[in-house]
Amino acid sequence: RDPPAKPSGTSLEGPVEFVRPPSHGSAPASIGPPIAMVAQIAMEQFTRFVEENVRFSQEDFAILGLNMVGCAFFYYFMLLLKLPDHSWYLTLYSSGVTSFFGVYFFYHLVKDGFAAALSNEQDITRYLAIFFIGYCIMDLSLGTLHYGSLVTYDDGWVHHFLYIVILAYLLHHNMTPLFAVALVEELPIVLLSIFEVQDKRRPSLLFGVLYYVTRVVFHTVLIYKAYPMSRFVFVGGLGLLLWHVEVFQGWVRGYLMRSHARQRMSFRAKLTLMFTMLISQIGTHAFVAYEVVKNLPRDANYAPMAVLHGLVFVYFLYRFGVVVHDVYTQNFIMTSIGRKKIIYNISWEDPAIDHTVMHMKEDDVVLTISSAGCNVLDYLCEGPKKIIAVDMNWAQLHVLELKLAGIRCLTWKQFFAIWGRSDFKVFTEVYKSKLRPLLAKETAEFWDQNTHLFRDNFMYAGTSGLMAKILCMPLIWSGVREKVRNRTPIEGKGGILFQLTLKICSITSLWSVFAPLGGVPLEQLNLLSRNPQVFVERLVEVLTTRIWKPNNYFYYGYIVGEFAPDCCPRYLEEKNFAIMKQRVDRVKVFHGTWAQGAEAEGPGSITIASLLDSMDWMPPTMIAENISKVIANMDRKKGRIFWRSFADRVHSPVLAHIKADLVDTYDRVGWYLTQFIGPVPEPYDPAMLECTGTDSRPVNSFLDDVAVMAAMAKQGLASKKDVRAFYKSQGKRYDGFREALLPGRDLLMQHAVPWVKTPKTWISVGCGTARDIEFVTGHVKAAGTKVILVDLSDALLDMARQRVIDLGLQTQVQLVEGDINDPKIRKQLPEADLVTCSYCLTMIPKWKDALKSMLDLVKPGGNLALIDFVTREGRESNWDQKLYKWWFAMDGVYFNREHVDWLRAQKSLSTIWYSEEESRVPYTPYYPTHYLYVGEKAK
Repeated sequence: RDPPAKPSGTSLEGPVEFVRPPSHGSAPASIGPPIAMVAQIAMEQFTRFVEENVRFSQEDFAILGLNMVGCAFFYYFMLLLKLPDHSWYLTLYSSGVTSFFGVYFFYHLVKDGFAAALSNEQDITRYLAIFFIGYCIMDLSLGTLHYGSLVTYDDGWVHHFLYIVILAYLLHHNMTPLFAVALVEELPIVLLSIFEVQDKRRPSLLFGVLYYVTRVVFHTVLIYKAYPMSRFVFVGGLGLLLWHVEVFQGWVRGYLMRSHARQRMSFRAKLTLMFTMLISQIGTHAFVAYEVVKNLPRDANYAPMAVLHGLVFVYFLYRFGVVVHDVYTQNFIMTSIGRKKIIYNISWEDPAIDHTVMHMKEDDVVLTISSAGCNVLDYLCEGPKKIIAVDMNWAQLHVLELKLAGIRCLTWKQFFAIWGRSDFKVFTEVYKSKLRPLLAKETAEFWDQNTHLFRDNFMYAGTSGLMAKILCMPLIWSGVREKVRNRTPIEGKGGILFQLTLKICSITSLWSVFAPLGGVPLEQLNLLSRNPQVFVERLVEVLTTRIWKPNNYFYYGYIVGEFAPDCCPRYLEEKNFAIMKQRVDRVKVFHGTWAQGAEAEGPGSITIASLLDSMDWMPPTMIAENISKVIANMDRKKGRIFWRSFADRVHSPVLAHIKADLVDTYDRVGWYLTQFIGPVPEPYDPAMLECTGTDSRPVNSFLDDVAVMAAMAKQGLASKKDVRAFYKSQGKRYDGFREALLPGRDLLMQHAVPWVKTPKTWISVGCGTARDIEFVTGHVKAAGTKVILVDLSDALLDMARQRVIDLGLQTQVQLVEGDINDPKIRKQLPEADLVTCSYCLTMIPKWKDALKSMLDLVKPGGNLALIDFVTREGRESNWDQKLYKWWFAMDGVYFNREHVDWLRAQKSLSTIWYSEEESRVPYTPYYPTHYLYVGEKAK
């Protein structure tokens, strides 16, 4: 249209503006002059920005109002139709309208070019911007009323307010064509909305490709074309692009890599598509960034601006690298299992250590993981009654089955030639005539298609073989291979390439690159994050010392490329071959988890469970589920459990209750920092591990959280703190906000507390609203536990009473109002098998008295369990720990390292579990530390 004769945003009646509100004096005295001054300056700057950048005409307000009414009408009309997911109604409405116009303006963009399309503001482009502002306001408003828990801080309030600010800026500067052209990016959203409203499975491939084309590639081009028009729009567009890349990353991880149920594309095609997308986006971004830099004016600002654009490109290059790394680390192992690909070509657990503590006998029934079968066959040399070799990966079981067939029908020379030297000629001579007839159908089909593994050297087969080949290259080039082959220890520093290998192994950032190849999940690798230097030192020690130990076949095989008769696994030694032939039928191959394998054997059948390092990557719930099934089917008198770990201590509270002994033995591998063995514990009811809570999770809306934070701020600034009034004012919002603020309570209650001992009496000190009891409702009912809830707040106890009634536990629960330090209250409380305190101790001034009272309430043999905030061990003097300590103290929460020291100093308490974790405080960049402690009182 023609340029307006009046300033944009005015009408015939004159401009309607947001006017700075009149001052009402200084901030309250309790805030203090410095804070009041900062607040006043911030408010002045904000109102000045609004005055300068946000002006609506009466016509604009009318359009905004009409659309808000339209949003409300559409939402409630859809509600009458009773379509499943009402949180998507307005998104369907908005994206449907805007994508229609987006396609129209995109057509004109293609036809007329960017310059013409972005400079031609029309009434319709302004109306569309106002329309979207109305949608954002109504989505937040109706969302707060009807689906508040789904309007999150990041994806709801921040996202919508960011759009409102950008659109207000575009309206003020007559740049709404930019938004109109960008509306084509709503196409994937309208597609998603159609399926979400009906609660149907979304078309993952179509959505992902459409999202990538519009919201990643096109969005990148558009914001760079807008750069000459507005730096503000460019920066805002980069923020949105970062958001879009994160969504794209989620799609790649969730739908492209894990959608095995809908096999419309082969795995190779999926990978090709993903890398094509990544490369094309990188190329597009590089091209448009180059075009902008090329057209920058050659003045004093040219160099810094060119560098800045280069840094932006490098950052997004890094972000796409994160996408690749995320897909690789999160999906590589499970994808290999799903595609029946070999991961481990040899077993990397030293079986010699197992025998020093297992003391395997002829009547033992051993449950273990197949892996490459090396340890299974090593166990066979010991002569147990039966070995159940389980694995979730069919390919690993096929490796073991081929080895078993070889033991049955081959000579030792033939067997060693195949598995010791990967002799392809020998393999082809005996495979069809001798080995294949002994294989199951699925196993035979697998080896029919994978004979190349022996042709290419089985020592480097599988992903772990590939990792070994890559890591061994510098060693081979440095001449270490010949030294290992000749058993000649390395002299001096070993040369430049050997030192390079040591350096590579010491770079912790590279561990996540090589770990999945070696069959090490990211969760297992994360166990090293607390103290990575310990593992660095161990890797250096392996390369400089352990490799050169006699008969260390693990490293000999990988470095040399084959085994030698005098340096090989025991099952390849000639002296053991005859005895294995006699015992080969004692091995049972089982596809599934080791828990399923134990269940298949039946109660009381297993005497040894050798679980390798499989629990390192499992979350506590999975460990509990699997361990419960294994122990339920073990011989309670003779049973023993053995496992390894990357961690430098017991890494899960579930395993802590087994009370296993640390195996202090020097093994040949060196990767595992700890190894444990323990008998089946008593008392120990494994069925308790499978009990669950209610799965109820209190969720606040953003406005609920704002109300809670306002109450916290008021409490923190008050000179006199009324704790009772503070809690009473928060009502039902209390649990919703603290669900994220007070993390780890589910872990404490479900897994750290030893429910396997079936406690009959439980006292919860500072119980609050009794949220803790929801985590273990099933445990309380199964054990018949009498629960006593203690708190000094009548308001919180009222909520606790209602929760107990809702859970149907009123006959098992007693509520006591009062202070744990009050002698009258202590007299009302009996001795208990279990005493817990969740995020309460830091709010008790006389905390030593409280801890002593709690300890006195614990029966001999009972448990004391606590979770609370604390300054990080070893970092108490760091600035961030001091900041957290000060910040929480304003709310009456006082971090104190002495709490933990006191618990550890009690001679009557033995520590069963202790851990520290960091977690984010909602809406802040703060990551304070909390600890979990469980102690057992001496009998």
